[in-house]
Formats: sequence, structure tokens, C-alpha cells
Amino acid sequence: MSEAVFGGSDPATLGRGRALALSYSDRGGEGEPVVFVHGVGHDRSVWAGVIGALPPSLRAISLDLRGHGASPWSLDGDYDLVSHARDLARLFDDLGIERAHLVAHSLGGNVATLFAAAHPERLRSLVLVDTGPALDAAAVAHVADEVGDVLRSYASVGEYRARLARMHPNAAGAILDGLAATGLVRRLDGRFEPALDPGVLGTEDDPADLDGIAEDLWSALRSVACPVLVVRGGQSAVLGASVAEAMLDAVPPSSRLVTLDGAGHAVMIDDAPGLVSSIRDFVASPS
Repeated sequence: MSEAVFGGSDPATLGRGRALALSYSDRGGEGEPVVFVHGVGHDRSVWAGVIGALPPSLRAISLDLRGHGASPWSLDGDYDLVSHARDLARLFDDLGIERAHLVAHSLGGNVATLFAAAHPERLRSLVLVDTGPALDAAAVAHVADEVGDVLRSYASVGEYRARLARMHPNAAGAILDGLAATGLVRRLDGRFEPALDPGVLGTEDDPADLDGIAEDLWSALRSVACPVLVVRGGQSAVLGASVAEAMLDAVPPSSRLVTLDGAGHAVMIDDAPGLVSSIRDFVASPS
């Protein structure tokens, strides 16, 4: 698995609308590319359990969104969905990816939906993991609360690992080990804090236009041309069954809906084997 950066690397270009030198991992392989996009508060290591269980012939690529993990922060707090989608397009361009399968969770799923609508020729299939266009206030608050719960300092990596285990009691230990190892940065005082720009969550002074965002996402979803797999966590407080079913009505007829009963919102943490099985079957025959 190689690790590198793509996009602009000049610090003078890191302002609003400019490219950032984002970090990514590329497993390589001669098969079709499968690109993974994480959600808010995570980084690309969240996909390790899924990528490791996929056929080795597939070229698995995962990136850290701006403001997350090893990727830089936006100096202007430029974390809107369009900026993230442009970053994704730059990843495809810089790595020479003509066409790929795209797997995305939560915030990443919204980014992927915009990308799929804008670049229909570049996707073979789209897998949306517990994410949808209906951004009601309760769902947004749940995600913000969950991220905010870990957005504090820790005396050790082990303390953070223990908190992750309480949040995801069904997760494999290796997945939690990976998240704990990559999800923190050490401060000058010796304590640790999440590798996340707090600005990603927005501010009370600049609230998101949830209705406007939802309208744009529904419109984008109806424009997606490739087959779509919607994977919902049966215990999720974010993607409800009715919204998931409505999403299926908005996308091509060859699309599918899978519910993994034992998973919450973070499906790739709570039930990695179930997600791997769903992705493997879908990627093998998306239409």
C-alpha cells in the first residue's frame, strides 16, 4: 500500500477555492479502481478492514478529505460539499483514473453524489454507505454530537482507543487499533487530540442551509447514471428506512438497497464483513 499526496502543494495556494495537497493511499493492482471516501471525523484508515478483505486484484484507493487525517486544513474554512467534490475530481485526474467504482460514507457520500452527477462518465458504480440527501436537523445533530464527543484531548492513544471501543462495541479490534493509531496528533504539552480541523463542523454563526443542501443532493442523486448500492445500518440514527427506499426510487433500476441489521451509522466499523460482502457482490456485477 503506497501513500502519497496529490493536488497543489504550494502553501500560497491553500486559500479559498484553491487546491490542497491531500493525502491518499493506493494499494495498486491491475483490476478496476475502487475509490473510498470517508465521513466527517474519520480518515482513510476507517476503510482498512474493508479494503483488506476485498479481492487483491482490485486497485483500492482511499483519501483523507481536507481538514481530516494527514490532509491539510483549509485556511479559510473551505469545507463545503462542492470543494470536497472538486478535490475528488482532482484525485481522479492526478492518478489518471478514467473510470472507477466509488464507495463513500456519510459526508463522503454527499460528496460522491455531487461528483457522480457532475462526472457520469467516470463512474462504473456508486456505493453510498449510510448516507443520503435528507439532512434533517436531528441526523445532523447526531453526527455532530458523535464527532464532538471525541473532539477533546487525551492523555494517551490507549485512552482514545478505549473511547472508540465504547462507541463501537461490535467492531473488530484491528479496525479500532488502526483508527486510534492514525486519528490523533500529539500536542506540544504531550497530550493527544483528533487529527481534525474543528472548522469542519461549522459554527453557530454560520449555520448550514439544510433545506438547500438537501434539495441540491436530491437533484444530484436523480442525475446519477451508474448503478447505485445503498447500504444502510439497521441501527443508524442518520439514514432512515423510508429515506433509503426513496433514494432507490431516484436512481437507475439496476440499483440495490442492503440493510445490515447489526450496524449503526459507521457501517464499515460496526460490520466490516457485511459491508465487504455487499460491495464485492455489487462491484462484480453492478448492473
